[in-house]
Amino acid sequence: MVTEKIVLNQPERFAKIPEISREKLVRAAEKATDKLEEFAKKNPCAFPGTCTKNFKYECAENKNWEAGMYTGCYWLAYELTGNEFFRKEAESHIPSYKVRLDGKIGIEGHDVGFPFMPSCVAAWKITGNEYARKIALDTADYVMAERYFPKSEYKCIKTTGHHTMMDTLMNATLLLWAGKETGDSKYTEAGLNQSITTNKLLIRADGSSYHHYIFDPETEEPIKGWTLQGHSDDSCWSRGHAWGIYGFPVAYDYTGADFLPGLHRDITYFMLNHLPEDCIPYWDYDFISGEESRDSSAGLISACGMLEMAKHLPDTAEQKNVFKSAAAQIVEAVIDNCTGDIGVDYDGLVNKVTHAKPQGQGIDECAVYGDYFYLEALTRYLKPDWVRYW
Repeated sequence: MVTEKIVLNQPERFAKIPEISREKLVRAAEKATDKLEEFAKKNPCAFPGTCTKNFKYECAENKNWEAGMYTGCYWLAYELTGNEFFRKEAESHIPSYKVRLDGKIGIEGHDVGFPFMPSCVAAWKITGNEYARKIALDTADYVMAERYFPKSEYKCIKTTGHHTMMDTLMNATLLLWAGKETGDSKYTEAGLNQSITTNKLLIRADGSSYHHYIFDPETEEPIKGWTLQGHSDDSCWSRGHAWGIYGFPVAYDYTGADFLPGLHRDITYFMLNHLPEDCIPYWDYDFISGEESRDSSAGLISACGMLEMAKHLPDTAEQKNVFKSAAAQIVEAVIDNCTGDIGVDYDGLVNKVTHAKPQGQGIDECAVYGDYFYLEALTRYLKPDWVRYW
């Protein structure tokens, strides 16, 4: 939990909101959606793995945590282009999410919102698909029954190993959506409790974050923070932190909880204080210069989160223009530096993504979540009235 207001070190860096030309945004969207369509036609009815190996996705059935974001890429592409090909592809995926729910395939931990929000909830929001809506609501009931732990002081969604994580903020959006959709406050309360517990346990005094917090499975008491995919337990893993920069604004939109804007400002200012000059985050915020690997996905998730919170802030909020400026700088940097020629053909829409460096997975590659949040960022600029899937 942050103990004092975090100060932005270089406010002049974010004093002006740069304008990304519409021409550049349109070209970027056309290039990305054309590439997505080409990949889909080569890999019909298959879902790519989390990240590329030698810049190529290995495809299989719908089973992993980011599959929903792959379906979400098609929904975003449909909204960007109006091309019925993308709608049909996205709709063809929906029955596989019912199979996942019924078989408890890849949803027995905390990663449940990621698969179902940008796939089934998006289908309901865009086309009014009642079947997809029911799958999502039934999944929310599964989370409430099996993964939400309400009895201790630290009420939250937990993994099977009794951890809670920064990532879980984005999965709690399923409960927040279910609360709004049904009018049943039990879902909303559970979703908000995830933000409250994350603030208490995973956010440090300086605005940085742990990746995980471990609980005793018998007493449900918190034991220690842990940063699995980061540089060390005391470091701040950039993509894990990004889930907070996006997840807290979503919780604020659903609940209006008054502690969230200040908390979000503090963790975002921590990120901006550790953002390299070229605006492409390193894989961990221990690094702000040098030859370490980058993670463009952390920048894109953070940019979307800043744009989301800016929508809900009054014009008098000091961070509003900062967020708009930083988001535009990050998105333009990704377009310019992470979508072009790298000397080898790559399946993803963006490169310079690092999935899990300590585990040796997906270092300087592409990843489905990077592709999704790139398209979401472009959609936010090109379609200002776009309705969020989360």
